[in-house]
Amino acid sequence: MSDQSTRGGKTEPGKARPPSERKREGVRRWAVCVSVTDDLLNDIAMIGLGDGISMEPVEQEINLPAMGEVRMRLALTVTGVTFDLRSDDGGRARVKVTGSGDVSVKGSDYEGDTITGAAMGMPTPPAPLPVALTALAAPYFELRDDHTLSMGLDLRDAELVDLDVDQGAARPEGVEEEAWNGVLQMTSMMFKMMGHELFAGLGEAVGSVGLDLGDDIGMVLADLGVEKGVADTSVGSGIMSIGLAATDETVGRAMPVAVAGRRLGVSLARSGVDQLADRLLARVVGGLPLPFEMELDLGERSIGGGFRQPRIASERFPDLRATVRTDVAVRLTRGRLELAVKAAWVEWPSFVPSILNSVNRRLGSLASMAPLRFRLPATMQLPLVPGSDDTLGVRVDDLRVSPDGVGVALALS
Repeated sequence: MSDQSTRGGKTEPGKARPPSERKREGVRRWAVCVSVTDDLLNDIAMIGLGDGISMEPVEQEINLPAMGEVRMRLALTVTGVTFDLRSDDGGRARVKVTGSGDVSVKGSDYEGDTITGAAMGMPTPPAPLPVALTALAAPYFELRDDHTLSMGLDLRDAELVDLDVDQGAARPEGVEEEAWNGVLQMTSMMFKMMGHELFAGLGEAVGSVGLDLGDDIGMVLADLGVEKGVADTSVGSGIMSIGLAATDETVGRAMPVAVAGRRLGVSLARSGVDQLADRLLARVVGGLPLPFEMELDLGERSIGGGFRQPRIASERFPDLRATVRTDVAVRLTRGRLELAVKAAWVEWPSFVPSILNSVNRRLGSLASMAPLRFRLPATMQLPLVPGSDDTLGVRVDDLRVSPDGVGVALALS
């Protein structure tokens, strides 16, 4: 989990913007649905953390019995994040954060003068202390009006489960065991007394932790039929699903893809598959105009395609173009994506008697008797961070095609 913001369309270190409150009520149709397991989230968090992320220091003041006003300051550098997704956490993600913290305590004497922790019986830590924090935070995913993409955890209404020192962490070299244990015990006691107030201050200061990405990805999502606004998120046992609402013009619907282990499920509505195919073809020909028009027709585990020359005459004239149609079965076999042609035929325009098209389709089904099969690698290299040259291998583990859309299960390779 990294803490980043967007400037000029690029991802840079900073503080993620908290989600807006714009969210339609009721059941919504999705253009894109993403399902991710906590195992994969933990792998992604480890990659994103790198050498650690320094959080903004937070201070909190509280009146304690026999101690008066006490001010505690925590400057935390996050070095580890672990997700534990559960269905009984009210739709929030359970996150354990570990790191090193600079902890200091100050108070006031009877004359109102500031005194340090040492004068209060609080030993001065000889080194940054190992801190372990567990909290429940609401995940969010939002496509904003400027097509930037924001995702992360909203800390404003997060609930602290536990804040303590990590007793299992290694003792620093050169520090006596007795002195170290004493510091840990005193700090643990202060965390238990002031932890909730300290965490509340952290939520107010930080707002949210996550990623703000540039409009390059947001524009792609908009082309796939995603409506601007906050997505629907749900948390279950070991899995989190994110549904991005579809616009009224979107055809079909995206459905959650069942995944387990270190896998990611992605589903696109039918019209989004059309847009994605157009983008891929345009990339193959180097951005040049395509010499044909293409349309896709999804079925159960098959994809139908229609190809015809671009229209020359005005739309006021009848469409006299013939269309080459194909019916292709899609499946995964032995680590490869296999495309098998089931039928191929020419469909004549509407002024031709329909019986000719029926005959052509029957004859076209004879193509299934020929070994017209194409096998493509099921593993691809994707950018680790948008705009970066570093790539990450992604493998297609499952593929589902239906009239409503396409769903795939992906794993890191």
